[in-house]
Amino acid sequence: MSVPPRVTVIVPAFQSEARISSTLHRLERQTFNDFEVVVVNDGSTDDTSAVVRRAMEADPRIRLIERTQNHGIATARNVGIEAARGELIAFLDDDDLWLSRKLELQVMRFDAARDAAVVSCYSALVDPAGRLLGWRFGGETEGDVYDEMLEWDMVSGGSVALVARGALEEVGGFDASLPDRADWDLWVRLARRHPFACVPRVLVGYTRRPGSASQSYERMLEQGRSVLAKARSETPGIRDARHRALLSRDLFAVTCFCLADGQEFLAWRYLAKSLRTSPGIILKKPRRLGVISVLALATVLPARAYRRVFSVLSRAAFRLRPGMAFDALE
Repeated sequence: MSVPPRVTVIVPAFQSEARISSTLHRLERQTFNDFEVVVVNDGSTDDTSAVVRRAMEADPRIRLIERTQNHGIATARNVGIEAARGELIAFLDDDDLWLSRKLELQVMRFDAARDAAVVSCYSALVDPAGRLLGWRFGGETEGDVYDEMLEWDMVSGGSVALVARGALEEVGGFDASLPDRADWDLWVRLARRHPFACVPRVLVGYTRRPGSASQSYERMLEQGRSVLAKARSETPGIRDARHRALLSRDLFAVTCFCLADGQEFLAWRYLAKSLRTSPGIILKKPRRLGVISVLALATVLPARAYRRVFSVLSRAAFRLRPGMAFDALE
């Protein structure tokens, strides 16, 4: 039997014929190459599998698992975990982007922090053409991050984390009953048991497209409430006031997504709900006040003026220039 790779990259795919070839081709650019790719075709009815098979002919590191029915991204990721041979697991959604040193830098961070179960990084929002939208997501996940992970998804994206396979198996993988928030739920459960580490730079392009799952704001909130209820049932010390604050922070997360999507009216609505639920967790954090200020600018300024102002703010806060190609960050 061949020596297993250090890393398994799991790529869930559904109706991905138009995207999967580019996704797999980009993986060839990774400077760290001791990895395999497990593509889980989750019941596609297009030519996703045929495209993957052609890629397999050129790159023997790619494997394909075919499922006859669609069960959702969380289940597809769990199928990939079961098939993985690597000791470290990375997840890549078929429309997200990695910079070429993503795996290299995260594996190096794992080697330097041997007690960590997860190594995260930052992600930048991009449009379907791979252009920066000006927003950076993710937090500096170092050490015991459980309390802050309850407040917000510090990993912020399904294509971000590199995770020890043993830790994934210990907590049972992704919860398929929470398809849109299964990643946050997983990070919460891992953070309860293990320290995290971080490469504090943008390595992932997180694609926002019209009609994407993360734009279903009410479903996002509903499943966020389920994540927090589940965490509370497993952590009895979360009292009512703290629980309200966590619910408020998740409403603020939806506010941020609405702002990034250009939905200012909805952003104000969710912000009002957040502040009515528990204002302190929002108003005591300067960065969150900064988001509210940006929302105010987006509301009162003409569109062209707002774009100019936001470009300046994005470069100052995140070192990102809206409209620039994600690959220019290499």
